[in-house]
Amino acid sequence: MKGFGLFVKTLAANTARLNSLDVPSGRLTLVLGNESADLDSMVSSLALAYALSPALNTPPIPIINTNRSDMALRPESTLLLRTTLANDSFNALTFIDDFDLTRVVSYGHKYGLDVWLVDHNAPASRQVELEPFVRGIVDHHVDEGRCKQAERQIELVGSCATLVAERLRNTLGRVEPELAKMLVAPILIDTSELSSSARRATDKDIEMVSWLVPQVEWAWPSADQADQADNSSDEVESLDHVSSTHELYKILDKLKGKVSHLSARDLLRKDYKQWSVGSPVWTVGISSISYRLQKWIKRDSRKQIKKALEKWVEDQHLDIALVMTHGKAKQKGVKVYGRDLVVAFARSVDKEQQRHVLDGMRRSELLGLEPLFDEQDDGPVFFNQTRTESSRKQVFPAVKAVIESLSA
Repeated sequence: MKGFGLFVKTLAANTARLNSLDVPSGRLTLVLGNESADLDSMVSSLALAYALSPALNTPPIPIINTNRSDMALRPESTLLLRTTLANDSFNALTFIDDFDLTRVVSYGHKYGLDVWLVDHNAPASRQVELEPFVRGIVDHHVDEGRCKQAERQIELVGSCATLVAERLRNTLGRVEPELAKMLVAPILIDTSELSSSARRATDKDIEMVSWLVPQVEWAWPSADQADQADNSSDEVESLDHVSSTHELYKILDKLKGKVSHLSARDLLRKDYKQWSVGSPVWTVGISSISYRLQKWIKRDSRKQIKKALEKWVEDQHLDIALVMTHGKAKQKGVKVYGRDLVVAFARSVDKEQQRHVLDGMRRSELLGLEPLFDEQDDGPVFFNQTRTESSRKQVFPAVKAVIESLSA
């Protein structure tokens, strides 16, 4: 198998390939991350494309499933990929708005198209035209039961990068230092540095980190390295200097949490997924925000958040929007990790359906919802989510089940 460095060099030709489909060039293979385009999704799409490449005549094309300009909202991903790919190769990545997906689908009907989904197991509601072409799935979310034709590896581990790392270990035995660093980072982020209290890391996550860490070329620690890890600045330009998993995690986690300067709209779209659920169909959108609700309310006020949510629901054509806020906030002088949940309905959803959905969510043991304010007849409903281990990976299936029960 050619090395990761040689595979990275093939990235430069990918966007041009997808924009030159007038000339048949054989069967295409895309590796598509999910539409939230978080660090795990980006890394997993790149690493899985590399893992698949030996079996194909032409290299598979990893797709970053967000617009190129939206990388400005993801400084932690930009820093990691610029460090491990080098600037030229980072700029050569293919983003979802770099080409016309409809043309790719048309090409696929004529000449062949295979799509591998990574970090999700069914195409997003806005990309359903890809469903007949899904050849394989590598994911760590609850199986939605679609794409039955696909080869699938779905395990509820903490990070999808864990499953891709396992695939590479089983086929290669070792990986290059840059790829090892790239893979270990999202596992640390998604499991809160393998924290037992976060209850996200599985034995397989721990096993893969143990396999990857010795392969990373860590910097020699300096005397003040520990202080640098906990007081890392936004101005970090490279991760070449990091000397431990703790320092790597602290730098990336701090960058990921730097969101207080973002507008309400940018907060809602930074880490966003959308689904079509039930019959009749509900359009469900869930935003995940690394910013505690009480800080957001203090900054913008509940009134302004309500206006922003109403506009978001309208612009995205949603029936229901959920906003999951999470992070540390002071309680009796001590910073404690917590979660909150805001639920907003479209005006077109009648009150009886709204009550049914909210009652079902309140009863869900996966969520552990407690009201934060007196509920009003209209507008968003604000909850504290006491089950802090339940991320979007657990919340969406719970909400999906409630919505589907409307037609039961």
